[in-house]
Amino acid sequence: MNLSATLTSLSGERSLKDMKSLEWIFIVVHWLGVPVLIAMGIAYNPVSTITVVVLTVLLAVWSAIAAFLNRRIITIQRQVLLGVLSQALVAAFAWAMIFQFLQGQTAAYGAFAFVIIEAAVRFGLLASLIMEGVFVAGLTAAMLYRVSEYGSEFSWTGYAFWAIFLLFIALSVGLVTEEARRERRRSASLVRERTLLEERSRIARDLHDTVLKTLHGLALEAHVLGRHAVSPAAKEKAQYIEGVCQRSTQDIREMIHDLRTEGQDSGIASQMSRIVTEWSNATGIRARFAASGDDRTLPLLASHNLRSVLSEALENVRKHANASEVGVSLELQTGEVRLEVADNGKGIGYPSAEVFSLMSRGKYGLSGMKERVEQLNGQLSVDGSHGTRLLITVPLPPPK
Repeated sequence: MNLSATLTSLSGERSLKDMKSLEWIFIVVHWLGVPVLIAMGIAYNPVSTITVVVLTVLLAVWSAIAAFLNRRIITIQRQVLLGVLSQALVAAFAWAMIFQFLQGQTAAYGAFAFVIIEAAVRFGLLASLIMEGVFVAGLTAAMLYRVSEYGSEFSWTGYAFWAIFLLFIALSVGLVTEEARRERRRSASLVRERTLLEERSRIARDLHDTVLKTLHGLALEAHVLGRHAVSPAAKEKAQYIEGVCQRSTQDIREMIHDLRTEGQDSGIASQMSRIVTEWSNATGIRARFAASGDDRTLPLLASHNLRSVLSEALENVRKHANASEVGVSLELQTGEVRLEVADNGKGIGYPSAEVFSLMSRGKYGLSGMKERVEQLNGQLSVDGSHGTRLLITVPLPPPK
């Protein structure tokens, strides 16, 4: 995973606007911490009041810099970098401040809980556990410092209490944040599927209101023209045009039906079995379909792309393979679907290593199939040496 992808994953599926809003909240919280720290420097007995003042000023300066950067950043990756930098500086600042109060109350350790909570809200469970590790390392250094500097006894019970207490906070807030992230991803997935459904409905309406009516009109005009044509050639041409328009009209009607009902009435295995059967009946080529695993309804985009890949592969068999038989197998596993299409035809005629070079030349529809599979984060492999064998592997979410 490259740096850009890593930073994007750290965003937790948040939009840039949401990340900026969250950063403003932390900036305000840091600003509110300034008077609190000044009050602590007056009310308690720090190691050095001057150091407390300097640290407080540095926190205020960084908050101002963060506010400036938060206004100007325009990419998610840079916004994540700002969050990472701010989190690191706040953690370092927290321990620098805690060390100023170790002479008196050990309750100062608890202040690091705010750092852990901030990390969890920003980046999730992993970040909160990392900050817990930073806390344990700092706690070890702090307690050893108390022993050497103030002659205090190293308290294993106190050490265990603070380590476990902040671990509990890290796990609790981190797990809540992770659940919120999962819910956000589910919501985003539902929005994408809803958008796709709306687009499919719009396309179906447009096909019905424009293309279908135009073809119907052309068919009628061709019919009238054929009845009044004097020349046999003209009559034949008019009948041909009428036939083409009627076939195209039927094809578009079926397409509209598929757009409006696709994937709503059956699982992916049932849908593919129907595609294979209809193709075999239309072409006269013997076809076998086998499915393993529990049939289920896939996410709309995955279902649409996989069916389109199967249809394109079967169309390639009809056009190019000169095959007498084709086998289609579908394996539905918990987190993966595997689709294989193999025929006994003449093959592509290229070694497997060179098959994908055909894509740049638009051969066999491989480019479109590969794009559809990659859109699902899947893989497509082709073997065209003895017949043609396509293997598509696509990761899927577990069944609900």
